[in-house]
Amino acid sequence: MPAWMPAWPARADWLYSVRSFAAAALALLVAFGLDLPRPYWAMATVYIVAQPFAGALRAKALWRLVGTLCGGAFSILVLPNLAGAPPLLLLALALWIGACLAASFYDPTPRAYAFMLSGYTAALVCFPIVEQPQAVFDTAVSRMLEIGLGILCAWLMHGVLFPRRGVPRLLAASRAWLADLARFGADSLSGAHDPERFAAERRRIARDGAALELLFQQTRYEAESRRAPQLWAPHLRERARALPTLITAIGERQRGLAALDAAAAAALTPLAADVAAWMAASMQAEPGPARTLAAQRLRQRLEEAARAPAPADPWAALLREGLVERLRELVEQWRQTLLLTERLLAVQPAEAAPAPERRVPGHVDPVLAAFSGLAAGGAVLLGGAIWVGTGWAHGASLAMMGAVALCIFAQLDDPAPALRLFILGAAAAVLIAGLYQFAILPRIDGFPLLILVLAPLYLPAGALMAQPAMMAPALAVAATVPAVLNLQETYSADFASYADGGLATLGGLALALVITRVARAFGVAWRVRRLARADRRDLARLAEGRSAADLRRILAVMLDRFEALAARLGAVDARAVPVSELADLRAALNLLRLREARASLPAAPGAALDAAFAAIAAEARGALPRAALLQRLDAALAACAAEPGRAARRAAVSLSGLRLALFPGAPPPALSAPAPQHGSLPA
Repeated sequence: MPAWMPAWPARADWLYSVRSFAAAALALLVAFGLDLPRPYWAMATVYIVAQPFAGALRAKALWRLVGTLCGGAFSILVLPNLAGAPPLLLLALALWIGACLAASFYDPTPRAYAFMLSGYTAALVCFPIVEQPQAVFDTAVSRMLEIGLGILCAWLMHGVLFPRRGVPRLLAASRAWLADLARFGADSLSGAHDPERFAAERRRIARDGAALELLFQQTRYEAESRRAPQLWAPHLRERARALPTLITAIGERQRGLAALDAAAAAALTPLAADVAAWMAASMQAEPGPARTLAAQRLRQRLEEAARAPAPADPWAALLREGLVERLRELVEQWRQTLLLTERLLAVQPAEAAPAPERRVPGHVDPVLAAFSGLAAGGAVLLGGAIWVGTGWAHGASLAMMGAVALCIFAQLDDPAPALRLFILGAAAAVLIAGLYQFAILPRIDGFPLLILVLAPLYLPAGALMAQPAMMAPALAVAATVPAVLNLQETYSADFASYADGGLATLGGLALALVITRVARAFGVAWRVRRLARADRRDLARLAEGRSAADLRRILAVMLDRFEALAARLGAVDARAVPVSELADLRAALNLLRLREARASLPAAPGAALDAAFAAIAAEARGALPRAALLQRLDAALAACAAEPGRAARRAAVSLSGLRLALFPGAPPPALSAPAPQHGSLPA
């Protein structure tokens, strides 16, 4: 079956659709009974907020309600004061919608939905009654009631009567992700190196890790106390997601050492194989002291390996020392990961999880956020100008639907394909609404018959909404049909109004598509390049020196970007985009180690290291050729390698890792014999 064709919905999809339709029917019945002015808002809300899992539903429902309240309050404040000056009203709405949409990019939690909805709720409230500003309070309040009614009915059906908790799914996905991570580590330590397979597997693990974060953000709304085990999930992911970077560095050192000194590499092969076997078996092992004991034995063997005679070649000696240190770091990081896994999977953890650090995710692009906000605001201004200039009776829908569509799909790198599907669904919805309006509804009477004739449309639409490929058109049908029908307790029909309103709705969506192609015609490749350039800027900031807390925050941000890159490199040919995966991140980790070691260095190697820092910053900002950077790195490496003392040797090991990350294909540097060392290096 072609990828674009929808699969036949599964039994779970049909059951989900039946529950959603029952909730929508209940919302419509209560709205009719309360004589609310727009009962179709309650019905559409059910389909907008309905989610398969209770936590996701609660999150979306809560922030939709908050966004509706904020947008309604803004409408009450603005419309009566600016109704007599349409240009100022359009400008105020454009600024509000654009600012709210841009702000939503900076919150990685479900709260972002409240920002976005605050924006376009103002459009939905103001534009239909722009000629009746005195009705804004009643309209805003009724929308809040209708949205709240739809939320309540959806929660009753999906969260109370037939709840599905997302925590089991989170735990199962976490187990699967960690098992994949263990296999990835074991294969990279013991298997033959296949660069393309290795990179593809690394990206898949990063994508799955990012999906876990989204799943956690939803299931945290199911947590009943601070001691709920799933609250350990972000701490586990934060530690485990850095492991592919460490594993990649280990593989790079293994291959470099094997090329220079096969005997030294072969001597470490059994130890690396045992680390790999321990990682592969650890996810199946029972929790308990056996895991800790195995890690302790491996650390003892690594300490013995660190004290073994170094290779005669200075560069090979540094590679070997760095390899042993990174293996030791891997053992410790994986041991900590296993301990966090036990807390996540515990029925009742022994201690409450600390609150995760709050920060802006690294994949947020200010330019993308700004252009998205400008596009949504531009739709309001352009659609409003056409409406005011032509005097089109339903022309307000141009501005309203254009802004709504641009907000809904703003988070996508290229909104145009999803927007086209949504337009197709909306066009089908307009035609279907006409069929109901003029051929079906005149022949029925009573609420039961209304639900009976709507079921053949809404049951398949609800089942198709569970499929990502059909989500946009199915949602367009479910939400647009009742709005175009203008479902009321008593039947009324006007073909001219129906046709004019349907054309205005589709015109607004078409306007959104045109603006998207102009203001958001960047594509995935542009987004990938922007992420890579942001990594280069942060690498320069690390080299220029910040506080330790700021340095570690930058590393976390760069990990966010790697996950964002991994999600996008599947959509574009990675070879067509000049991105060196993990190179800047590995360089950043070594820069952090060098910053920590800098204060303990003597004057000569310290000055050489400062010159290397300056060169890294200059090259990352495009002010220094790469060849000059390599020379500065080699000079700092030679100065540190020639200096006796543990601090200088530790700096030399970190410089070797930095050189491998930034210049993997460069020939070995010219170094003097390593200074005598006593004992192992600190990790």
